[in-house]
Amino acid sequence: MNTPVLCRAWLALLLLLTPGLLPAQRATNADGAMQVISPEVTADRSITFRLYAPNAKSVTLNGDFFREGITGPSLTKADSGVWSITMPPQPPGIQGYFFRVDGVRMPDPSNLLISSSTEFLKSYVEVPGDGPQFWALRDVPHGELHEVWYKNPSLGQRRVYVYTPPGYDAAAAKTYPAIYLLHSTTDNETFWPRVGRANFILDNLIAEGKAKPMLLVMPFGHTSVPRGPEEGAGGTDLYDVAVIGKDIVENIIPIMEKEFHAGNAAKDRAIFGFAMGGYQSVTIGMNYAGTFGYVTGASSNFRPTMDLVTNFKALNANLEVAKRDIKYIAMMAGTGESGSFLQSTRVIAYFKSLGLQDEWMTPEGQHTWLSWRGYFRDLVERKFFADNPYAAAPVGAASAVK
Repeated sequence: MNTPVLCRAWLALLLLLTPGLLPAQRATNADGAMQVISPEVTADRSITFRLYAPNAKSVTLNGDFFREGITGPSLTKADSGVWSITMPPQPPGIQGYFFRVDGVRMPDPSNLLISSSTEFLKSYVEVPGDGPQFWALRDVPHGELHEVWYKNPSLGQRRVYVYTPPGYDAAAAKTYPAIYLLHSTTDNETFWPRVGRANFILDNLIAEGKAKPMLLVMPFGHTSVPRGPEEGAGGTDLYDVAVIGKDIVENIIPIMEKEFHAGNAAKDRAIFGFAMGGYQSVTIGMNYAGTFGYVTGASSNFRPTMDLVTNFKALNANLEVAKRDIKYIAMMAGTGESGSFLQSTRVIAYFKSLGLQDEWMTPEGQHTWLSWRGYFRDLVERKFFADNPYAAAPVGAASAVK
């Protein structure tokens, strides 16, 4: 096994990856161009977006505020050349957005809270609540984020982020359960801590006694940057699921067990993802029978014409092992979603036809981080590594404050 390179300067990484330490900040224009404030969040949680583009013919706002597939509204141009729009009060959360200027996509140049992905740049705005949010940086003991580089024999050098909980001692013999978190098509391995705030959510749950200390493992879900076609190399491996599954099981899991004291039994491993990552997590988790004890996916991008028998060929070959070792199977999609909602119900019905117990949940929400962040919180608090996860309450409204 290849020895990973561990970047232990966790504080520097935390500063880079955590929007809680890098709020939406104003950019400066050294060339003297007009300075605008964008976004501007008011006390009633309405948000004003502005863009200085005096020569533009049209500017629209797009992103997480709108239902999946909806084109955003147009901004209004003032005589000063500043375009603006005010959104009505929004629920507490962190939402992504971008502008289209004469049809060209661009992030908000006045906002330094920005992410790079496998496809484009996206700006983010945080809307505060009346009290501390479940994803917020609170005055509680914090875990550490580790940047781990490892070599995949076929894919080359790759990176995975690992969260270790408060009190973690690398020299101790204690083992920890681990959740493997997979991202969406356009994201990368930085999004779970940077946008999802997974590390702060777990810090807060542990401090409140609502979760046991555990590891979070956040791998890269593509084979290259920029990413390849969705159907995989040769059009036969949707989202490269076979390649990514092999990478996780043969390369990442051994590193987690050797370097981070991850438990080595199925009951010690959970897997969760959304969109592309939802498809990957369910497919990998079910096909590697005996590896994961908790298999979940949100907003999962299964194809309408997909042959589920073929997709879950390995599961069918090891069905009795799956029935023995998988303690919890669940899929969820928000009520405001479209295609992933219908396809997820088909997959859940297929599992039932195999005699597997599973859970289908439809919380209020859209195809955005505002939903997935809440699903993660509820799964950690109620489902993962619980003795009887099916007896616990289902995931709830993703934007609820706790």
